[in-house]
Amino acid sequence: MQPNNQPAYLIIRQGNRWTDVFRLENNQSLVVGRASSNEIPVADERASRRHAEIFFKDGEWILRDLGSRNGTLIDGSKIDAPRALSPGNQITVASCRMTFVHSLTDYVPPVNDSEGADDSPGSQTQGDLPPSITHRRSKASMLESQEIDPLVPDPSVELASSMQSSSKDRSQRFDPPVQAAAVEVLQLAFELAKSTSIPEACELALGKLLTVTGCQAGGVIKLDAPTKESKPARGKSPDSSRLNLTVLAASELAGKAYHPISETLVQNLLRDRSAILARNVTSDPNFIGDPQQSGSHVLSTTSLIAAPIQLDGTLFGVLHLYSRIGRQDLTPNDLEVALAIAEVLSVSISNLSRQQNLESKLQSTSSRLEQLEQKLGHGDWIGESESMKLLRAQVRRVAPTQATVLIRGESGTGKELVARAVHEHSPRASGPFVTINCAALSPTLLESELFGHEKGAFTGATDRKIGKFELADGGTMMLDELGEMSMEIQAKFLRVLEGHPFERLGSNKPIRSNVRIVAATNRDLEQAVQEGRFRSDLYFRLRVIELKIPPLRERSDDILQLAEFFLRQFRNNSGYGPTQFSPRARKAMLAYHWPGNVRELKNSVERAHVLATGDIAEPEDLALSHLPIPNLPSPAMQAQETQETGSESESLVEPAYTERTLEEVELDHIAKTLKYTQGQKNRAASILGIERSTLDRKLKRLQDGV
Repeated sequence: MQPNNQPAYLIIRQGNRWTDVFRLENNQSLVVGRASSNEIPVADERASRRHAEIFFKDGEWILRDLGSRNGTLIDGSKIDAPRALSPGNQITVASCRMTFVHSLTDYVPPVNDSEGADDSPGSQTQGDLPPSITHRRSKASMLESQEIDPLVPDPSVELASSMQSSSKDRSQRFDPPVQAAAVEVLQLAFELAKSTSIPEACELALGKLLTVTGCQAGGVIKLDAPTKESKPARGKSPDSSRLNLTVLAASELAGKAYHPISETLVQNLLRDRSAILARNVTSDPNFIGDPQQSGSHVLSTTSLIAAPIQLDGTLFGVLHLYSRIGRQDLTPNDLEVALAIAEVLSVSISNLSRQQNLESKLQSTSSRLEQLEQKLGHGDWIGESESMKLLRAQVRRVAPTQATVLIRGESGTGKELVARAVHEHSPRASGPFVTINCAALSPTLLESELFGHEKGAFTGATDRKIGKFELADGGTMMLDELGEMSMEIQAKFLRVLEGHPFERLGSNKPIRSNVRIVAATNRDLEQAVQEGRFRSDLYFRLRVIELKIPPLRERSDDILQLAEFFLRQFRNNSGYGPTQFSPRARKAMLAYHWPGNVRELKNSVERAHVLATGDIAEPEDLALSHLPIPNLPSPAMQAQETQETGSESESLVEPAYTERTLEEVELDHIAKTLKYTQGQKNRAASILGIERSTLDRKLKRLQDGV
């Protein structure tokens, strides 16, 4: 059977009053019964909690009894099986009578004088009806259609209008106030788009709702501990646990104190996620809260609306209104407007929350980048020595290419800084820069870090892991301490370098990754190749471009510049500490051999920053170590060698003074140093504390003098 798109309605009468007109939706079934969570609640003990169900199937609306105690009737006859409904059928559930129709204007209910006397809007809550939830809606229809459907106002008004004239056309059945409300909701959406905070958005939405409905009071309440659980735990009532509620916005136009809705009602929304209209709630604490906590004025509340504010299926909070005795009760149209505004507010809060999260993450990322830039020298190299100028020029030439780079230098010289500079000046700068220390992991873990693994690939592999090669796709990967890589991993690594695909551990699926490799080491790879600890083919594949970072002792011109930069950095971060180094401290730093290179210099400056008691850092604050330079004898060993050779022996008796110029003393000391180092100029320059190029110039003068 073809789908039936004809509208369908239930005209509801409970007791001796018409209470509602319910529009049926094809994609939504509804339950009639005594439970307040039902779409159509029936306040009658003769009704079962879930009495009957109405649903759409094969182009027809079907009524089915849900095993009720007293049965369900259609036109006075009890049904034993599901029955299709026809226009004009009267459904009876206890004291509730519902008439099924396709057109409201074609239906004129039988009304006598005694019944008509009670059909005024005010009589619905001033009469003898018990407190009840009379309407539930999960979606606002005005937000789902391009045209505004005729939303029914107070039922008695609509039915009275239908009795007077049944020939009005569809356009005449549009409720002008509802159409105007839809325009207001649209305007609110634009206003919310300009809001900058969640409380501001809540104030805007609440103000608009009070204006459109003409209601006296309302508020926006937030659940501080949102949950996605839609039903309470077994054996617990919805209000068995206290909720932590926060008022984001509140208004009381009548000049009285604002009071929030009850926790019981919030628990109801938490369970069902549908907006509700409750009437005759004058003295029911399940709806209006505890009068002793909120004040005696709550007893004047006659009806209320509560609409859920949901974010991705989670109940964020509640938008609610309540009316007072002497004022017009809230209507189904007010419920429609409240639900529409709650949905628009939900979108706004979701966007604002996402924006706040992004701003928070951006701030955190900016802070981390700032720390990283400080760690790396703000992205710029500190040092103007000839060797660093040469290295900087080499990086500029190498970076734009796709060539593999091998960076060599002692520990602490800044190999990662150079690798990052290669990446940032390359066409891959917008891609990822991934680093891995090959010396920090066992062979199995290193292979897992490089190529990734599948769940269960080895003991402890509880989840799939994406390897560094995949993470670095489109970018650059730096392998620090490459000389520590095992021979087995070297073979697999070489295949990837040559363009072959790789597989994760525990998988046979080939993976390709476009990665530029920048390797770094402080090991003697040539010796490792000779000893069979490093593959020669991998060595030649990596050594396409080789960049050498000189140790700090070979670029003494940069020592003071680096030290002053680090001192400023520590002072800016902490707000205290020395502002400069004393002449003695500067001399001590220039004379020191810095076996730990720039890393040791930075740590020494940090130590001076902490220990200095004034504005000037002294040598004692630096507390320089006595570690030897790698592959060079320590100062103590040098003194011992000097004593053993008998040359340059230190005497307690000061030698006799001889008239000599400073240049003669300098050249003589250079000659003795070269003799001591057996002609090794780099070592001699290190001992003298000068650049190799400076030593060469002085040697030329020495040769010219000779």
